[in-house]
Amino acid sequence: MAVLNPPRSLPALGRSIINFLTGSRRAWTEEELIEVFRPPGLNEAISSAEGVADTLYTFRAIGMLCSDTAGVITVSDTVAARGGTLSPIAFRRALQKHALDLDRDGDPWQTGPGESLTGGARDLLRAMSWFLAQDALGRPLSWTSGVQALQHAQFPDPDNDTWAITNDTRWGPVARWGQALGLAAPSLVQARSGFVPLPVVAINDVLDELPAGQVPIGDFLGQLAAKLPVLHGGLVRASLVAYLPDGDPDPGIAKDCADSSVGQALCILQDRARLVFDTLPDADGIRLSRFDSQRQTHVTLVQGGKR
Repeated sequence: MAVLNPPRSLPALGRSIINFLTGSRRAWTEEELIEVFRPPGLNEAISSAEGVADTLYTFRAIGMLCSDTAGVITVSDTVAARGGTLSPIAFRRALQKHALDLDRDGDPWQTGPGESLTGGARDLLRAMSWFLAQDALGRPLSWTSGVQALQHAQFPDPDNDTWAITNDTRWGPVARWGQALGLAAPSLVQARSGFVPLPVVAINDVLDELPAGQVPIGDFLGQLAAKLPVLHGGLVRASLVAYLPDGDPDPGIAKDCADSSVGQALCILQDRARLVFDTLPDADGIRLSRFDSQRQTHVTLVQGGKR
């Protein structure tokens, strides 16, 4: 199983299916769910059921849905334990935890011979770790504007089967899942369509799980990377960097600053009064951007800031 292939999986539809099953008093098979979410008469095209089928397949792959030998689809125990229907925020955090589950998938850049390269969410982990290593302050990325050329330049093998995102068919799900996970944002400039590696939403979700108060910025960045391992400092990003012959491609890291995607996200959260940064004497610090002159040494998490 994989996340990016089949290509028509829809994260938002996954939430609707999970909440539907959570509130239902009967058992549902895959065929019945397809009929519920693609009613006859709504769209009679042969391919009209593929979005539902692909979504069911993908959510089983990441462990949010289960199926038994009779073909009955149920919500997994880890999702059911959250209790009741999932709000958009609760669903997104559950999606992050299941899609970025390294206990299940291990290091996706160190998959040995005979192991599935796409088992669980390994294909998504590889794609998002590479995407988030690109310059968040550069041009928005699309397959024809950046993604294809950057991978060709950064990966050691010109064979695109070794790349993080192997073709334009898989780029579509990367963009959808990146937004659903809160790790990517669409360009706000009409003339520059594409997506930006900007994990503001995902980091803000994680902040809800951290204690309020001041901590050294290094400790804070480590906490984020532990919960979102595709960020700089996380296992998946570190393994990607070891795999690339020229090391980390992010220009912020090259300038001894915070990774550009994380640094930009933190600046936005500072503007939203979610985080406060300080420079204390005789403490180690880091610049949040290669365009900053001041190093920040400590960060204070303010509970209840603007979402």
